[in-house]
Amino acid sequence: MTTTGRPAGAIARDGMGGRIRVVRTLAGWVAALALVSAPGALPAQQPAQQPAPPAAARGSTPAWLRARLDGRLDSASRVVVERVIDSVHASGLPAEPLVDKALEGASKRAPREAILRALRTLAADLAVARASLGPQSLAGELTAGAVALRGGIDDEALRRLRRERQGQPLVVALGVLTDLVARGVPASDASRAVLDLTRAGVADEQLVAFRRDVERDIGIGAPPAAAATLRASSLALNLGRDGAASGAASRTPAGRAKP
Repeated sequence: MTTTGRPAGAIARDGMGGRIRVVRTLAGWVAALALVSAPGALPAQQPAQQPAPPAAARGSTPAWLRARLDGRLDSASRVVVERVIDSVHASGLPAEPLVDKALEGASKRAPREAILRALRTLAADLAVARASLGPQSLAGELTAGAVALRGGIDDEALRRLRRERQGQPLVVALGVLTDLVARGVPASDASRAVLDLTRAGVADEQLVAFRRDVERDIGIGAPPAAAATLRASSLALNLGRDGAASGAASRTPAGRAKP
């Protein structure tokens, strides 16, 4: 049972009448992969890759984040928007996605109420993502989880992905899952493919390559569900063969050639 109440495979619309941008470029996910696979290289000023602070340490939205709204909203809108953002930040959820959403609304000259609806919807999605992925999730994972929910992935798929990929960042996996749905793969088939590959031991780099292969197949006319299923089966089979070959090599006595 999903708590999102969204139809599988739907590309939801936000409160400002625009489609949620669930399609991500390959370069974008590769960049995300580079960040999450080298956490020691993250600069200290990258709050989006830090776990949420303890409740006692939470305060108002940081000044550097508030400053991004300068000159973009009228004074009355600024007050109510900051109130929503402060509330989200105080709850331990990432505030930067809400600032981005508010700026998107300002750039479209959306009315104040439409911006507020979009912010509240995003805040609710972030809360569901945290409940599904766990309180220790990185802010980037929660943001990717919220995008996945808006794209039609249900919260149970997020829970299973966390269980299956314990100890691994989920930004890339969630991005690939969302991309598959955006390319027309039914949410259930996309979730099954990514989870099957996870159980087979797929790495983030291989998930990115899998997404690219599925996109290529769809581009030449393959049905999206079939493309995802066949590519996932093929990759899982290859991973299994590689694992078996590696195990056999490790059991070969030193100095003796394998038959």
